[in-house]
Amino acid sequence: MLAELIHPLAAMGAQEWPYRPRPSSAGPNQCLRKLVYHAREFPRRQAHGRFLVVLDDSSWHEELTLNWIEQSALQLRDRQTEVVCGETVFAGEPYTILGHIDGIVTDLLGIDRLLEHKAIEHFTFQRYAEGDYPLDYFAQVCLYLRGITQLNPDIDEALLLIKNKNQSAYLEYRLHYDLPNDRLTVCEIVHSNGERSFPKQDVIGLYRQALARFAQIEQHRADQTLPDRPYEDDSNYHCQYCPYSRLCWEGHVAPVLTNTVPLSPDMAALAAEYLDLDARIKPLNKRFDQVKKLLKAGLKMEQAIEAEGHGFIVRINQSTQIRHDVNLLPSYVQELAETTLPIEKLSVSRVAQERGPLQADPDPRVA
Repeated sequence: MLAELIHPLAAMGAQEWPYRPRPSSAGPNQCLRKLVYHAREFPRRQAHGRFLVVLDDSSWHEELTLNWIEQSALQLRDRQTEVVCGETVFAGEPYTILGHIDGIVTDLLGIDRLLEHKAIEHFTFQRYAEGDYPLDYFAQVCLYLRGITQLNPDIDEALLLIKNKNQSAYLEYRLHYDLPNDRLTVCEIVHSNGERSFPKQDVIGLYRQALARFAQIEQHRADQTLPDRPYEDDSNYHCQYCPYSRLCWEGHVAPVLTNTVPLSPDMAALAAEYLDLDARIKPLNKRFDQVKKLLKAGLKMEQAIEAEGHGFIVRINQSTQIRHDVNLLPSYVQELAETTLPIEKLSVSRVAQERGPLQADPDPRVA
């Protein structure tokens, strides 16, 4: 009863916010075409209640994190303070870009830093933990730091704190912003598991790029045009969650690949590397699967879910997945649900070297 109630309730209370140039949509990985659809007020697919609940969860995760910070020796203030992040043009008129910061954190040495909190799902968190940079969040931080300097010009650093909603793990990026040169430096990355690194890596031009993107969106809105699709087809995960996906790809026909062209030297080098990697990885994958089966078999033989010793822990993690068994559906439903999806598979092979004609021995000898 209750499990079926929550998502429909969330859908009933859904609100559609009109497009405005905002710090949250300023990142370089945001789909420009999606933002133009929004700016031009195209009809959008109604968000599923589950998706809305996920978004609401993120707000509560932020509240929980900030509550924990307030219990520490650090000072947290100015929560949800409005800042002026820049100027652009919207609907043909000058427009002030506004944002609301999550807060200012003051450490034990009295240093103030902007705090920006994000709560995300596990797989994206893992990508960041393994080295990918959250550039959209970095861009948002740049806009907020621009606004903060009008209130306190001494603040030139930010703490971007990202929470794994599945496991409550945290990633923290300490970022320094050189405002005159629009240079964001990743000074330090700290994982809640104790890992720490000091990349000292610069990301240049995020603020200028954001303003340029807002100008592009406004130009498309005024001209009643659309930018090109940034993805090859709608299988990209960005499209799967986009409220304009069906509208965007409706009637699209992928170009037919028919040409045979000479292979460039760069492509030939990649082809050689592909075959070399394939030859080395296949045996490793085979052995990897064998070892995994042996470990699982060893635990099951002991009727154990976990074994520990000699510096290792081996565990079988059990979970469930919901899947649809089409064989349980009537045949006519299966036929109605059938669709044809394009499939692309890459094959790389070496061209057999041509052999010249056999030459007769000029001095044949009979044994």
